[in-house]
Amino acid sequence: MKIPTGLFYLLTVFCILRTASSLSCFSCDHQEARDGVCEENLIECDASSASLGMIRVAALKPTVQVIQSPSFRCFELIVEDNNDRYQTRGCSFDSVDVCQGEPRIGVQTGCRWCNDRDGCNSAGSLRASLLVLGGLLLAGLTKQL
Repeated sequence: MKIPTGLFYLLTVFCILRTASSLSCFSCDHQEARDGVCEENLIECDASSASLGMIRVAALKPTVQVIQSPSFRCFELIVEDNNDRYQTRGCSFDSVDVCQGEPRIGVQTGCRWCNDRDGCNSAGSLRASLLVLGGLLLAGLTKQL
């Protein structure tokens, strides 16, 4: 079955836009001092995961105002109280800066709020998606010849 050229290019553009607009973030909540706990839980951001992330932030910062938006960011929030360390990571709405405001207990010792790459610190699935798109384009071009 031959795919019409116009449809092929339309699907390719859709895949590129979908790849460019998706964001994956590490998601976890823990009270341990060891690093690397979140590394195995990378989730794709959507309204549901951003709402869950905002619940986690509100548990540490109850004065944060949640304003929903169609775009998302990853966050990492670290609060220390005496010998206790609370760390939470996840997705948030782009309209809410989770680094602003004071925690209800302890002191905020770290905060990261970003959307420049998956997990704020990994290339994630973008590289694999680009390889698939390159293969699709190459297949489409060879069929044209």
